[in-house]
Amino acid sequence: MRALIIALLAGITAVAPVQQSEQIRCTCYLPTGNCTYDGTMPYEGILASNKDHLGDIALLWTLEGEYIGMFEARDIGGGPMLKDGTAIDIFREDMEGAKEWIATYGDYVRILWIPAEG
Repeated sequence: MRALIIALLAGITAVAPVQQSEQIRCTCYLPTGNCTYDGTMPYEGILASNKDHLGDIALLWTLEGEYIGMFEARDIGGGPMLKDGTAIDIFREDMEGAKEWIATYGDYVRILWIPAEG
């Protein structure tokens, strides 16, 4: 798994991990002025999930297998799908960014969780 992370950080997109991924509902959330569950101010590159994944890294792909990026699970959501782990919420700075995300990637993505160490 470390080799995968190093490859992704180096800009090399891997095809094999998408085959291990699962489909999940993906929505967006906007700034509220509040900190995330772990106490940081939200920024692009984080997502909300259930508590089981707090601190983990999520690798995301489109349903067609195009690599989207790597996101940190730093927040939790209040909705039932977020709580039961059947959805994630991507932080976007503004409504334009949220609309752009949905227009580009749709309402579902493929996700591979990388558990946090330490």
